[in-house]
Amino acid sequence: MNKLNQVPALLQRAASQWKAIHPQLPVDDAVLIGLLIGVGANADTLGVQQLKPFALCQTEHDVLACARRQGPPYQVTPALLLEEVRITSGALTTCLNRLIEKSLISRVPSQTDLRSKPLQLTEQGLALIDKLTKVRFQLAAQVLANFSAEEKTQLRSLLAKVQQGLNQDSAAATTTV
Repeated sequence: MNKLNQVPALLQRAASQWKAIHPQLPVDDAVLIGLLIGVGANADTLGVQQLKPFALCQTEHDVLACARRQGPPYQVTPALLLEEVRITSGALTTCLNRLIEKSLISRVPSQTDLRSKPLQLTEQGLALIDKLTKVRFQLAAQVLANFSAEEKTQLRSLLAKVQQGLNQDSAAATTTV
């Protein structure tokens, strides 16, 4: 990740340079993608900063949040975590072990599958994820405070459309140069 995408003035300067060198290329489209990358990186940085006082990384937060969203008894399977959290199975095991060591989750026997070991939030884990969720959702509201409800709806729709385009074009991205 370069700083260019995170600072709009730098990105605009680079766009002007690319337009001068390659006026036939869709530079403005690339700038929009660069802005999205920069916004994502800046949002990620804010999120990571919020987790530091709690000695959590983003993946650990995501595991706790996934378990919390399941409702009582706040259990989640490794399979669901692998589906929802961007992580390999080996890294997930390491992450889960850290959360167990911190007493935020525990392994519990499955009621339906003796081979499966679901994970469950502990009381400490539940209290922490509830506190973090409030803080992070309030930050999201603060970041978007200058947007009207209509603008938020438009932004959600437009970002979903970009995501759809990325999903459709992922095969095209693998073409060779």
